[in-house]
Amino acid sequence: MSHQPLNVLLAPHGTRGDVQPMVALAEALRARGHVARFVAPANAIRWLRARGFDAHSDGIDVEQLLRSASAHLDSLRWQFRYLRDVLSPRLFQALATASFGADLIVGSGVQMAAASVAEWRDVPYASAVFCPCAIPSSAAPPPTVRTQALPPFLNWLLWQIGEPIAGLALRTPINEGRASLGLAPLDEPMRHLTGLRILLAADRDLAPIGDDAPRTAVQTDAWIWEQPDALDPRLDAFLDLDPAPIYFGFGSMVPKDVASLASDAVSAARALGRGAILAGGWARLDRHVREADDVLAVEDVPHGLVLPRVAVAVHHGGAGTTTAAARAGVPQVVLPHILDQFYWASRVERLGLGPHGLPVDLVNADVLTDRIAIALGDPLMREETATFAATIGSRNGVDAAVDVLEELQRSSS
Repeated sequence: MSHQPLNVLLAPHGTRGDVQPMVALAEALRARGHVARFVAPANAIRWLRARGFDAHSDGIDVEQLLRSASAHLDSLRWQFRYLRDVLSPRLFQALATASFGADLIVGSGVQMAAASVAEWRDVPYASAVFCPCAIPSSAAPPPTVRTQALPPFLNWLLWQIGEPIAGLALRTPINEGRASLGLAPLDEPMRHLTGLRILLAADRDLAPIGDDAPRTAVQTDAWIWEQPDALDPRLDAFLDLDPAPIYFGFGSMVPKDVASLASDAVSAARALGRGAILAGGWARLDRHVREADDVLAVEDVPHGLVLPRVAVAVHHGGAGTTTAAARAGVPQVVLPHILDQFYWASRVERLGLGPHGLPVDLVNADVLTDRIAIALGDPLMREETATFAATIGSRNGVDAAVDVLEELQRSSS
């Protein structure tokens, strides 16, 4: 069935893990004949434009903010203050301007304004989430809860308690933003933020949606951005080491003691007779180690090309990295920092794809060595990772997501 071309505004706000899947969606939209453009964090604009997309800043440099000394990601108080004092006013201003001409708006991450701006523009709005724990159900507690072994009724109860509390904390800044657009105030803003559809961009076997999730939620499988085919020659050569090296990367997370974490990573790899690849990420992990024959420090790596060639992937438990490692068939050691990363650590352990996760602030060289040794030495785990990769490795949910968005636009016309 042919469709009228849509002008779709993609509005991610958050870390690289909130932006990169939207690039995969944007490319699928473009391949289907639609126009995809972005309003995104300031630090992502150059990267998005380099991929051929019209992209405008939402006025917030998330990378710089998380690197600042004042950032306390593991503090609920800091998180709510950030949402209240920084996000809401700036995002309303940026989205109101960027949304001109949009037929449809899709937000992701901590996007507080897009649903209201879509209402103001009288266009449909959908939200993208990358973990089932972002959707109310009894399958998992809210992302602010670290414990993942609670009974289903307690998970559901925490959602029933947590949503009104979060709504109360955010109601004033959201309603102030709505007032600037001439919109009526909301009594329950959290329910409004999700829009007409929730797109769960997570693999159906790795992270299944809860049976009692809202009917507006649709699981599409993860949105995979196909990365370049070429590797840096130094990295390519290092990946040929025998035995295979260990990968360490923590994405957009900035641990409290980056230098110690980098040192522990190198010590653990050497204790096990392996080389270490350290991906810098936002913490700039690569700047805290001295390169050697068995240590390679790089700013960033394409997971799809690198992870299939390493022995173990040690990471923070972001949705994208966990999915990439599962698709690569490599055992994972997850060191969660915040929020949904504890969900992903639990899923990795439950599926037999890695040992029990450990919060990053409890890590030292000896503990890290033990965790990696389990991942290296368990033949059942290696068999499970290979089998799981064969099951999910070819899935990409972007086409299903475009189908949902086209149908949403049709039904709203």
